[in-house]
Amino acid sequence: MTGIVAIDAAACDGCGICVDSCPTDVLRMEAGKAVVVYPRDCHVCFLCHNDCPRKAITVEHGGHSTRRRSVYDLHGFPPEALVFNGASEQ
Repeated sequence: MTGIVAIDAAACDGCGICVDSCPTDVLRMEAGKAVVVYPRDCHVCFLCHNDCPRKAITVEHGGHSTRRRSVYDLHGFPPEALVFNGASEQ
């Protein structure tokens, strides 16, 4: 992976859900596929990853945004406390 967030173009079906999910406008639709256009603006919030029905998006867990803090940092959540891929807390 070349950045915090990456999209597998072969797995992407172009639904655009990830583009709508991204609160910082990191993703765009180009030629019928989602692409990462502003990787430096990624806040590592995992919304695109969690919302992608094809699981075509990878967000680097524990990765650091080039910004000073991610949205999770602002709320005091360490990465290991987060739940991913629809798993529920027990």
